[in-house]
Amino acid sequence: VNQGKTVVMINCSLHATEIGASQMSMKLAYDLAANHDWQTGEILENVILLLIPLHNPDGVQMVVDWYRKYLGTTYEGGHMPWLYHKYVGHDNNRDWYMFTQQESRLTIKVHNEWHPQIILDMHQMGSQGARLFVPPFVDPFEPNVDPIIQQQAAMMGIFIAAELTAQGKAGVMHSNWFDGWSPARAYHHYHGGIRILTEAASVRLATPIQVRFEDLRNDVRISSTKMPLPWRGGDWTLKDIVNYDYAAAMAALTNAARLRENWLRNFYRIHLKAVQRQEPPFAFLIPGVQKDIPATIKMLQTLQLGMVEIHRVKKPFIANDKIFDPDTFIIFMAQPYGNYAKALLENQSYPEIRTYPGGPLKTPYDVVAHTLPLLMGVEVIQIDEPFEVETELLLEIEKPASRIVGDDGFGFIWGHHTNDDIVALVRLLQRGLQVFWLAEELTVQDTVIAVGSMVVTNRNGLTETLTEISKDLHVTFHSLAKKYTVPFYEIHLPRVGLYKSYSASIDEGWTRWVLEQFEIPFQSLFDVDMRKAKLSELWDVIIIPDLNERTIVEGVSDKIFPPQYTGGIGKAGIENLKRFVEQGGTLITMNSAARFAIHQFELTIEDSSQNLQRQDFFIPGSILQARVTPSHPIAYGYGDTVAIFYRRSPIFNVQQGITVLQYPQTNPLLSGWVNGEQHLFQKSALVEVPYGSGRIIMIGFPALYRGQAHATFKFLFNAIFYGAAKKKQL
Repeated sequence: VNQGKTVVMINCSLHATEIGASQMSMKLAYDLAANHDWQTGEILENVILLLIPLHNPDGVQMVVDWYRKYLGTTYEGGHMPWLYHKYVGHDNNRDWYMFTQQESRLTIKVHNEWHPQIILDMHQMGSQGARLFVPPFVDPFEPNVDPIIQQQAAMMGIFIAAELTAQGKAGVMHSNWFDGWSPARAYHHYHGGIRILTEAASVRLATPIQVRFEDLRNDVRISSTKMPLPWRGGDWTLKDIVNYDYAAAMAALTNAARLRENWLRNFYRIHLKAVQRQEPPFAFLIPGVQKDIPATIKMLQTLQLGMVEIHRVKKPFIANDKIFDPDTFIIFMAQPYGNYAKALLENQSYPEIRTYPGGPLKTPYDVVAHTLPLLMGVEVIQIDEPFEVETELLLEIEKPASRIVGDDGFGFIWGHHTNDDIVALVRLLQRGLQVFWLAEELTVQDTVIAVGSMVVTNRNGLTETLTEISKDLHVTFHSLAKKYTVPFYEIHLPRVGLYKSYSASIDEGWTRWVLEQFEIPFQSLFDVDMRKAKLSELWDVIIIPDLNERTIVEGVSDKIFPPQYTGGIGKAGIENLKRFVEQGGTLITMNSAARFAIHQFELTIEDSSQNLQRQDFFIPGSILQARVTPSHPIAYGYGDTVAIFYRRSPIFNVQQGITVLQYPQTNPLLSGWVNGEQHLFQKSALVEVPYGSGRIIMIGFPALYRGQAHATFKFLFNAIFYGAAKKKQL
């Protein structure tokens, strides 16, 4: 504490269109290197700065190229017709506990080596409000965030606001809009550091704008304790953003320098409290026997990336009056980042907050559930009381070995429970092998083989192929000595088209990412492809990601984008899709895209969410329970219930079609927050509708949710392969 330096990380332009901070970063670096004034000297003497000038350099280059291309035209300063990140667009700021993207992993690598006490996360927002937002955040804070962190974030935000106000920079607001609930945005809050979010008012990329005072939002036109110096309107430029960001960065660095001992002492106190923790829970147990071992290992590896200490049991032990086996994993809460693990392993209960006593509910800023065991389908047991056990700390967690059981015969059989099982299917189909899904249970030598289990028929070299696959994937293949008389689905590698709108869809990006991760081949389909192509000659399955009906049909106006990026699929695309399904194709819609299918295909299915007002029904991104029809091919590999993520999703009232997932008659909430749960009772969440010779499959929830919901990926995977399957008899 006496000799150390405050470590500050500044992350600039995580969102590539929020360009100001990246332009500021070079001025900041130059001034700190070149200036010799007392303020700079104070900072250099007491602070270590980790400066990330561009979190997403590829995205910023795309933005700059687009801006320059249309400079001087009516499209100057407008949006691009594609995501500014290869896969996830704006969601790269929702990746701070799953770490799916390389940029997140690189940033966390630096963070975990240097352990900064202060992280300045510099963003931009709309133009009609304040000129700059800084903390304090609004309620609620996620309950596992240390109170010291909460107070320090408030203190630093107020310090920055005071410094900018003293410099005459008007329109700096705190204590508004943004909360501290989700670790998806605030990894640092669980690792001893504060996240200081700044949000500067935007311009049109680099093009100045003029904002009249009367056009500003009402809450920023009057002086208040949140913003005592309102901005009076006028010209607003990229230079203004750079200046505000620069002043905020210098204020944060000055505070870090002057309160160096306070920052370091509190950093120590936070971690000391964590390792000396005595309140329940004592630990979380993850049994080694799981339905989905690969997802379990993935979850544990993800926690390890976040510096969570994971132990493995060496001998049987007793906890909660139950005996646990030596293959059990244990995460003790008394460790430096126990609160981080707890936040991700327990179910969330978002508090009910009203705008005033007896008034309307205050709806959350973002999603409110982040329970990894539910999202990934992993059994986790919370143990409140201490117990004795002999363990070893694991430095690395690897998948256990798989194997081939039995000799050559008719073929080999394996399960349908994991995403790895699907990857094995893809690899075998790509090698031209014949694969089936069992359409009924099969009993072999008193062993019941579940419906949906996969069979590959024998041929030369199969054993070597399966050996190679089992070394890489956690898939065990069992020999099947003879041919059995049983109905089955003959599985082929389908020709998959993924619709890619020029109104860039984050869900489309996540869908691409997930399909690539699990090796399912696909091609992107653009508006012109949907309008012109004879779809049934080219595709077996077409996926429409989470997009609203108007965007799919009409696209974006030519006032916003150049003509080649406008128009949507249009009437021609709708008619082509209808013919595609009528002729035997499978159309899969994701989440809100179901509304397009219901309306344009004139299905006798009602989306009852469309008739509900926000005050009567609202779910801000929560995890719900649904009942499964496990005999349906789309549900192969699932049990009787499953946890699904709900966000802006349809609620199907089905008169026509087959229900695969249905909400129960009681409150389905598992984690998060629900207002108006009765509107879900016994409604459907996933439906298959026959249409001509084909089918429409409406997955009415974000099954791939931000690359996190491993437990529900398989609904999409199954729907894809079901789309090209043929039911036969062995």
